[in-house]
Amino acid sequence: MRILFFGSDIFGIPSLEALKKRNFEIVGVVTALDKPKGRGLKISPSPIKEWATMNGINIYQPEKFDEEFICKIKKIAPDLIILISYGKILPYSILIIPKIASINLHPSLLPKYRGPAPIEWAIINGETKTGITLIKMDEKVDTGEIIIQKEVEILPIDNGFTLKNKLSMISAQLLIEGIDRIKRNEKTYPQIGVPSYAPKLKKEDGLINWGNTSEKIHNLVRGVIIWPTAYTYLKINSTKKLIKIYKTEIGENKGVFGNPGEIIKIEKDYIEVSCGNGTIKIKELKIEGKNRMNISQFLCGYKQYLIPSPYFFSE
Repeated sequence: MRILFFGSDIFGIPSLEALKKRNFEIVGVVTALDKPKGRGLKISPSPIKEWATMNGINIYQPEKFDEEFICKIKKIAPDLIILISYGKILPYSILIIPKIASINLHPSLLPKYRGPAPIEWAIINGETKTGITLIKMDEKVDTGEIIIQKEVEILPIDNGFTLKNKLSMISAQLLIEGIDRIKRNEKTYPQIGVPSYAPKLKKEDGLINWGNTSEKIHNLVRGVIIWPTAYTYLKINSTKKLIKIYKTEIGENKGVFGNPGEIIKIEKDYIEVSCGNGTIKIKELKIEGKNRMNISQFLCGYKQYLIPSPYFFSE
């Protein structure tokens, strides 16, 4: 089976490895253009391009899906197009090229959390389960019929990193099972349930509203840890500093223990902050211009600015 793979994110690499292990013919990968990354903004390839380079597979990086690129895919003549975290919507003119089908592996229990950020929004919204869905792609986004679907538990300790890694590994197994079903010509079935949408995260989605409940703030920290990271502000030496927060625990679930954002307790391994309802314990943070640090490291240099109790604030 000749497979053309569309993907850009590291999420797709376990699936590529699974295809390789099963000796599928990967005739090429289509991935995003090289982009500036890191503090130095060095132009870097996508993880999928790096994998393809190491494995001697043809790489395509179209700026747009013009007639020239569509003709190129027709010449490649794939039996199957597989799309996993590519970053662009494929036009119908590409979806109909493969001999068998164009399929998409999506990290949610479709029709819940259609869109580009299903992992993050599932955590932000406090879901306790999510999943992987393999669909046949149609003209709309994430609406195709289901080939196979698997439910996955979201653990209380999960964050964006751990859940993404877990789902990427399960995706690889599910992809192979799904391809086997396609080979057996098993029936697909329509998505059932109320659709919801998981939009691309914006920088402002990481801003903490201390008037929210401790549970909601904790879920935000977990959900946006990859990007944009949960953030707030604190005055240090009368200067407003942006503080990124990487790790929290819920202190009190319910009750009012101070004004929203007020620091109510300082311990060697956490700072406890009052929320609109309940409290939250900050365990790891980063001050703008500094490295990420645990609370004991933070207190070594900044404890004097936390007395008398100041406030974290949103603006």
